[in-house]
Amino acid sequence: MTTNIPSANILIVGAGATGFSVGYHLALAGAKITFLVRSGRAATVAAPQKLYCYDDVSLKDFDHYDVVDHVEQVAAQSYDFIIITLDGHHSRTSTGKELLAGLGTMARHHGTPVIMCGFGHGLKPFYMEQMGLPSHQLLRGMLGTLAHQSHAPLPVHQPADAEQIAQSIIAYRHPADLHGFRIETANDLVAQQFTDLYNRSQVSLCSQASPVMFDLFSSIGFPVYAACDLTGWRPFAEVVHNQHVWTLACAAQSEIASLPQHGAEGQQMAQSMNEQTTAYIHQNMEQQLLPLDYQAFNQFHHGGKVAAQDTESMRYSLAEGQRSGHPMTALQQLLQLLDERVDADNR
Repeated sequence: MTTNIPSANILIVGAGATGFSVGYHLALAGAKITFLVRSGRAATVAAPQKLYCYDDVSLKDFDHYDVVDHVEQVAAQSYDFIIITLDGHHSRTSTGKELLAGLGTMARHHGTPVIMCGFGHGLKPFYMEQMGLPSHQLLRGMLGTLAHQSHAPLPVHQPADAEQIAQSIIAYRHPADLHGFRIETANDLVAQQFTDLYNRSQVSLCSQASPVMFDLFSSIGFPVYAACDLTGWRPFAEVVHNQHVWTLACAAQSEIASLPQHGAEGQQMAQSMNEQTTAYIHQNMEQQLLPLDYQAFNQFHHGGKVAAQDTESMRYSLAEGQRSGHPMTALQQLLQLLDERVDADNR
């Protein structure tokens, strides 16, 4: 396998916010990008497209990529990486399983590393089973940029331009450290090759994290989003001001981090991520990410149907804790508040 910039060939499954953000920055790094989308969507996402960048409040042209809408169209191609951006729900549908099986055949035949960007308990083993891949050929990836479809109902703050956002297919904002992507080190060589490639963009960086840290990242954030949901997705200062909810959320966060499967890293995080530190991190991000509205972005990505998936993840953590003898008191109480709110909404 080679990731030399002139010849790197990347297949990205899905052309939503994650697919376009990572695809654009890999294209800047010199990679040839092909998007595999669901049948009938190819014309909608065909090149050229514009992306809106909150970093410098400007439109970016993305015009050198291919789009196909059937896996058979690319089955004979050899790729340096296959990046799958399906979420956990769609991955487990009959259509998703069929797609993963086809991609698995490709990956096995060519020895292609696969990077999965979906989250959910048990999702990586599910991918390994559906695709027939060993663990070292399947790595998890996580988008570091905050990216959303341009039609998302987010408020527009100065100096961002609503008309320019409307011209784009997605809009994105880098965090302060410019890390636009994170990859799991389940295979050190593959992780480094991808990192070296991605970093050639010179405007976005790729960081690496251990499998244990990926497990942590995919579970500990949900209590904070639950607190935001329970308080109406208000600015973080107002979320923190609701002392009862905030205390429960941060205690639940620590309970999840302390689960045995998260090891020493989880214990350290549980001790360091207290109420004050967690509040500082999110309030600081809220300011640094402007003109992107951080809480409106969180509501768009973690409200509605996704909130049910977040709650499911917390219930899994609750069950895991109780099986290992941890009472998980704060998490139980937080989930009870969410259940009561859902019951009230359904009346």
